[in-house]
Amino acid sequence: MEPVEKTVIDWLNADPELKDWPASMDVPAASTAARPTRFITVERTGGTEEWFRSLPLVAVQVWGTSSYEVADTATRLVLPRLKRLVELDPVADVDVTGMTHFPAPDGRPRYQILIQPTIKVNL
Repeated sequence: MEPVEKTVIDWLNADPELKDWPASMDVPAASTAARPTRFITVERTGGTEEWFRSLPLVAVQVWGTSSYEVADTATRLVLPRLKRLVELDPVADVDVTGMTHFPAPDGRPRYQILIQPTIKVNL
């Protein structure tokens, strides 16, 4: 099984509506507080591993140039796409455990969606 971050990143990057919002595990080096850019980061922040399922807790952060832009993109584009992760064969369910305005420490606009997918393993 590949890391859940790769699964989520590939799923987001495959959506043509998110073509201007590249997803990865890292903040792009060119994006700074003085020059914010649009992108999405994905990181596993916890969860549990069981014999037949994985329950990772995943933070999906939408970064951009304004608070409205990141809130709108997170709500209108990213959240619906994340809920459709169940279209992938190993994903049995997706719980959205949180969604919040979450500015970066340097002040850049950011919105965070926490999801906990249920992933079938050891099949």
